[in-house]
Amino acid sequence: MKRKTGNASKANQPSRPTPEHLRTGRPRLVKQVNQRSVFEIVQNLGSVSRAELARLTGASMPTASKTVARLIKLGLIEEHGILPPDGKGRPSRMYRTATLKSQVIGIAFEPHRCRVVSAGIDGLYKTSAILSFPTPGTYRELIDKTVAAARTFMTERARTLRIGISVPGNVDTAAQQCLLAPNLHILDRRKPGLDIQSALGVETRIVHETIATCLAERIYGEARGVRNFVMIGTYEGFGMSAVVNGDLLVGSHGLAGELGHITVQADGELCGCGNRGCLETVSTDPAFTRLVNRTAGKSLNIQDIRDAVHQNKLDVTAPLLTTLDFLATGVAAAINIFDPEIVALCSRMFEMTPDAFAYLNSRIIAKTLQPMAQRCQIIRVEGDTLRGGVAAAIYHIVESLGPQMNWAG
Repeated sequence: MKRKTGNASKANQPSRPTPEHLRTGRPRLVKQVNQRSVFEIVQNLGSVSRAELARLTGASMPTASKTVARLIKLGLIEEHGILPPDGKGRPSRMYRTATLKSQVIGIAFEPHRCRVVSAGIDGLYKTSAILSFPTPGTYRELIDKTVAAARTFMTERARTLRIGISVPGNVDTAAQQCLLAPNLHILDRRKPGLDIQSALGVETRIVHETIATCLAERIYGEARGVRNFVMIGTYEGFGMSAVVNGDLLVGSHGLAGELGHITVQADGELCGCGNRGCLETVSTDPAFTRLVNRTAGKSLNIQDIRDAVHQNKLDVTAPLLTTLDFLATGVAAAINIFDPEIVALCSRMFEMTPDAFAYLNSRIIAKTLQPMAQRCQIIRVEGDTLRGGVAAAIYHIVESLGPQMNWAG
């Protein structure tokens, strides 16, 4: 097979703008870069004046003012007060991401329940406002119930700018199609985002649930501002996503990061993907639950197991260590591949014993190349897929504003 030359390969890749583009680029590109830069600064700082925006972007005051006006018109930022002068000069109007007249809707499809909520462009929402219903048995019912729930949030008070959906399956991002959902097969080969968009008239995007939670951690959580990190969740399967040099890793079709479906046991258990012995079958919360029930001769869910352990009615030491050891293998592989600053983990197994997370950390260090292990921090996070759906909606808004500035050149 012929290998493409480096130059030919680069020619097919979209280049990220550099500061030089601001001086020599086309006006439309400059406008787009300014839009995104200003919005991301407001998003990161929470409250900022036009003078600060001009200083932080390197733009002139007239340019900063025009960009702010465009973002207000788009419903993405809003004025929220005036900062008195500090002895001289004029008072400064302050701006923040919009919370009053604009909103996004976040949706989480999960194997056993579905949740819907509205949030401001700052990503915040009230947990008391979440609408939840058991996951239906058919795709049509799933769409109908989700549309009905979303409509309750669509009022004249706030314009809905995007809808983001977190789904437990592989997503072809270009086609916006869920190719395979091993734990929710009614989504296989379906396009729930487009079906909901057709019903509600609001642009809708679907993303894999692990990418969704990764976006949430990147925008609001422990990985805020971190340019290289990996997110791994084990609630339903082995989900992994990565941010590399500030960019979300998606692959050529949006399917990158499926580390959970590498084979680790040649004749292992049947996986929801159709293969046997995937890492997902031995390293996740469901894998741990199956192993406990098989060992103890019971039929418990993970919450029941946790309660029984805390009441000293059940010893899960052996199945827990076995499952965590497999999980350590997956995490170590991710560290060796991506060399991240942080790995964020979410798993209910950490709730079983006080030393479960510490044990996992020790096994990860033992299985990882030492130069990488010494420079990577392992942290525990919650990983809420609904928060991820909200983050996915906001992420798509940001991406639509224009390309990201590459200040490094």
